[in-house]
Amino acid sequence: MIVCSCNVLTKRNILDVAERLAMEQPGRPITPARIYRALGTKAQCTLCFALVRKLIAESGLLVTCPEPLGSGSEDEYDPAAFG
Repeated sequence: MIVCSCNVLTKRNILDVAERLAMEQPGRPITPARIYRALGTKAQCTLCFALVRKLIAESGLLVTCPEPLGSGSEDEYDPAAFG
């Protein structure tokens, strides 16, 4: 599944890096920006950030970054978006 079409990143790419980051620095929040840096890419349109947060939250890894403005998230109680 393609998560970021700008950088052609898959769900597996995102989760593999998120797991590695969590093991390298336990307790440090995993943000979409950290994942993109670890993959050697930069976010471009950032529309994928909400989905990246959701995937990370569903995997049980720690996410604490707020939802950016204009991201399109409508559920203020979604822990994946605002976790």
